[in-house]
Amino acid sequence: MIPIYEQGQGKGIGHSSKTLSARFADLCEEHLSQGRAKSFAFIFYDFLDRGFQRVLRDQGVFAQIDRLSGSNLSVFYLHSGGKATVDRFNSEFLSRLGLSGHALFPCVVFFKLSDKQITDVTAVHLESADVVHGFHELQSVISEYISESSVTPVPQSKSWRWIKSTTQFIGIEAFRAALKVALSGII
Repeated sequence: MIPIYEQGQGKGIGHSSKTLSARFADLCEEHLSQGRAKSFAFIFYDFLDRGFQRVLRDQGVFAQIDRLSGSNLSVFYLHSGGKATVDRFNSEFLSRLGLSGHALFPCVVFFKLSDKQITDVTAVHLESADVVHGFHELQSVISEYISESSVTPVPQSKSWRWIKSTTQFIGIEAFRAALKVALSGII
């Protein structure tokens, strides 16, 4: 998992909002070329959802999800920021990813990168906010995506409602520019 911090780089893991917005395209390309990821994901949540914030901040959850995603998936999430920043981040990205009005919070949005284009954008809504159930749900969704995405771009599960983006592809540089705008309040 790759947290996005308001300032600095945390404790050696993650990126500041400034470095991520400047290097997003390069970072994704590096993860692909170095075999660190085959796909990517962003976790979106409501700033007022304290239960889900606890899920993301729990070190045990972080370690387990990081191990599970391994070299298959790089997972980004906004670790800090005020309500306005989180709202802007959510709004900008869900709009750019063609999911505005379709995805509910909290959710995980998965995507792939091919020829400098973001493709195969899908999202799944998470329902559990407490640490134990929220972790299990997050772990299950990521596990299913990893196992199913090699077969089909949009997993076909009876357990989860997968939402396919209305956008066919998004240029990585356009997405990076959107990232810079979305994080402008904390850069």
